[in-house]
Amino acid sequence: MNRLVLVLGWVICLSTQAYGQKQNKTTEPLLTAVGGLLAARLEAVAPGGVVLIAKKGAVVYKKAFGLANVKTVIPMQPDMAFRIGSITKQFTAIAILQLVEAGKVSLRDSIQRYVPDYPHQQYPVTIEHLLTHTSGIKDYQAVTNRAAERASYTPKQGVDYFKNEPLEFKPGSKFRYSNSNYYLLGYILEVVAGQSYADYLQHNLLNKAGLQHTQYLIANEVVANMPQGYSRYDKGLELAELQDITIMYAAGGLASTAEDLFKWHQALRAGKLVSKKLLKKAHTPYRLSDGTYSGYGYGWYLRKLDASTTIEHAGSTDGFQADGIYLPDADTYVVTLFNCFEQDMDWTVLANDVARVATGKPVEATVVVDKSILEKYAGEYTFDASHKLIVTFKEGSLFIEDTNPNDRLPQVRVYPQNEHKFYMKEAPVTFDFLYDNQKQLLKVITYVSGRKDAEWLKTK
Repeated sequence: MNRLVLVLGWVICLSTQAYGQKQNKTTEPLLTAVGGLLAARLEAVAPGGVVLIAKKGAVVYKKAFGLANVKTVIPMQPDMAFRIGSITKQFTAIAILQLVEAGKVSLRDSIQRYVPDYPHQQYPVTIEHLLTHTSGIKDYQAVTNRAAERASYTPKQGVDYFKNEPLEFKPGSKFRYSNSNYYLLGYILEVVAGQSYADYLQHNLLNKAGLQHTQYLIANEVVANMPQGYSRYDKGLELAELQDITIMYAAGGLASTAEDLFKWHQALRAGKLVSKKLLKKAHTPYRLSDGTYSGYGYGWYLRKLDASTTIEHAGSTDGFQADGIYLPDADTYVVTLFNCFEQDMDWTVLANDVARVATGKPVEATVVVDKSILEKYAGEYTFDASHKLIVTFKEGSLFIEDTNPNDRLPQVRVYPQNEHKFYMKEAPVTFDFLYDNQKQLLKVITYVSGRKDAEWLKTK
């Protein structure tokens, strides 16, 4: 790894000189600030990456950092193609919305209208429920169906894998991110359009948006100009084992470049693919049945980065991780692409900090909390039998993970606001460590977007 550190440092310097935009008074601060972030933190995220920043419809910064291939010491280049994982969902959503505009699909239609053999449940599931992750359909990644397992799937076989699972909640009542929703949308698209998902996207989205370097991946086909993908686990950096693309399908099967993702963003804003009115609906949080809002529209998260509104989505898949963040108040669009899968979410923290720098905001300084206090917080906190938080103290910081995979909280680092309140940079979630006077034990209160979520009592 010492050799890798030295090589990364060399390539970061090389990339800064070779691939940066022409320096002027506008771009020079970005060159310095973003370059500093990547130089300091890329090694913990991936061997290499690409960053693009656009302001008011024009690219002001596009640069490659690090290595596309560690073994052969090939530098990353700014126009390389990456698997973009769940950023694919916004392409699927727009394809469905095109069918809505054409009168071929209604957001209120039940899924059985297009998939007659999909089992009816106690409550109907609509197209809109799929788009907004409020269907209650279980994520196929959390389903075990040995009888239906195979190396690759047709769209119908993929739907059959999870279709008999019971709903996890009444549709429209909760938000729970599920890849099954978008897998099913891809299949419905094929049924309605009468052509494959890949062909529909090519003719109706990619060509119209002028995306010449974006494609639906084909199993076992080598993509030109794609860096080597890696994974980072306990044993360190290793070559990624690329999952068969039919497993991801319409939930995560695209590859693209930073420049093409910007063109996609521009085509949407210009109304080339769907009406601006319908796009605005896609960028509006879904209202749940209790009157609260989910923080997700049709294929995009609607969040806050500090005080700034964001329209964004990340993608994490074998060997690659990507993020696309739009800050409408500043009319700034940021793309970060990395050639490594790593579970501790450092890549999204880095993407958020690039977005902060792009809009002239400081990267937040970390409040220092005494080690003895942090060590006291470490342990297991229980909400109920199936929901536990594991708090770990290591490397001078606190890390928190949820043991229930449906809660989608892998181990992430949390940062102190003060001695007892901590936040994660990946999502608007905070953790308040307090003393429960009645039970004489520590507890954690979790808050999501400022609203109380749950109380977790320390049990170990």
